[in-house]
Amino acid sequence: MNVDQLRDLLPVTRDFVYMNTGWAGPTPSSVLRRIAETLEIEARDGPASARGMEFTHGLQDEARAAISAFLGADDEDVILTHSTREGVNVVVYGMDWKPGDELLICDLEHPALTVPGDVLAQRMGVKVVSANIPPLATQAEALSAVASALTEKTKLVALSHIQFTCGLRMPIKEIAIAAHKMDIPVLVDGAQSVGHVGVNMKNLDCDFYALSGQKWLMGPNGTGALYMSKERRDMLEPIFNTNELEANRHTERSPLARFSLVSQSPSLLAGFLESVRIATDIGIGQIEERAMSLADLLRERVSPIEGCDLLSPTSPESACGLVTIGLDDWPPADLVTALQERFNIVGRVVRDPAGVRFSTHFFNTEHEVDLVADALVRLIDEGYSPE
Repeated sequence: MNVDQLRDLLPVTRDFVYMNTGWAGPTPSSVLRRIAETLEIEARDGPASARGMEFTHGLQDEARAAISAFLGADDEDVILTHSTREGVNVVVYGMDWKPGDELLICDLEHPALTVPGDVLAQRMGVKVVSANIPPLATQAEALSAVASALTEKTKLVALSHIQFTCGLRMPIKEIAIAAHKMDIPVLVDGAQSVGHVGVNMKNLDCDFYALSGQKWLMGPNGTGALYMSKERRDMLEPIFNTNELEANRHTERSPLARFSLVSQSPSLLAGFLESVRIATDIGIGQIEERAMSLADLLRERVSPIEGCDLLSPTSPESACGLVTIGLDDWPPADLVTALQERFNIVGRVVRDPAGVRFSTHFFNTEHEVDLVADALVRLIDEGYSPE
């Protein structure tokens, strides 16, 4: 599938320069069709009939196999979830925390990681240690900040693969090596990475990896997955169950099913499966290369503009398809509004660093990058005037 073919599946590209995939990707029409077709099958056969349940179980197995292959993981090491945050919570709240234990995160993290840390601190007396990592940090600097914060009290390292505010790509493999030397497990929030850059569980060597379907994979909301390594998953207790109860239960479920929180919509799973199929068909190598190429072009276009601050990394090893920009005296929220209302350009506000974040995906074009740069120049020339 090439760029034009993918854009034909994305109605939003007809009217908007959509650069907010990092929040939620646009939905391909083929994903919508799979969702609708599955709902029709459920209505025809009955969701709880023998035929309907066989269909649902087949979808679950197919979706788990597809995302497992996409992650370079074995099927039996992956469970389907409803979001990245759900996967994170399965791990964080499944651990046996004691007062004085330390959770190591960093100060660029998404609330999906910071909020569980705050809850652990309040409820269980856990100390949350936040490594100081600047948005423009090099890989070596990021690794050093995390490694130097590891102590004998560190019970879990929990970090995003790509930081959502600035697009800093973290050296997860090297961090995992440092943590494992001290027998500390590593949980990765992969919300901004899966479907965006190449991700392989066997290569990264992390212990847990959570992801969502609605961002770079362009699947429906309410879908995701969690990778759990064979070596570490038995250290967790299920949130709504116990390992002991599950061991004594007669069931044909997968062993990891004990960590699933609630059942899932077959129609959304069908949409998720189709979104993974599209990404697999294009090839993650091509997706990453194009996302980086477009992001490099955007950085190149905005860097010389007086009054335009580039707030994202630029080196190939640290950068990705997320580009955050600050514009002169423009408050980020007002800039996002002006870009959408006047130019049909969709970005999002981020903080720390404060700016507007643009996501360049495989379906975006060089012409769209030029439109973004031209709009920024025009807004700088006009100047900011609060209403």
